[in-house]
Amino acid sequence: MKIDEKFLAKQKKRLKTEKIKLEKKITELEKYPDYGRGEDDNAREFEDFETNLSVDTQLKLLLKKINIALSSIEKSTYGRCTICKQEIENGRLKLMPYAAICVTCEKKTKK
Repeated sequence: MKIDEKFLAKQKKRLKTEKIKLEKKITELEKYPDYGRGEDDNAREFEDFETNLSVDTQLKLLLKKINIALSSIEKSTYGRCTICKQEIENGRLKLMPYAAICVTCEKKTKK
């Protein structure tokens, strides 16, 4: 079953919206916090910065997946599993519009 144009347009819009949000959040997280000049302030700044780096890494990974999904829309390959080349379930794409593999292949990779 081929993905219909209405669903595809909706997914593209969702992906673009999420991309903008992620890019903004990543930019915010990459700024070093400045709470003041005291020793406690400096310790808190460093702690928050380290936490932000971990979150930043996860957000960049999600952004990469979104960019790949947007690219696959342009190449007319969106919704096809990158492993088995079968269609990815619409329910999965609704939950994760950046999904690159089907449920079956996902289960196989977790074993």
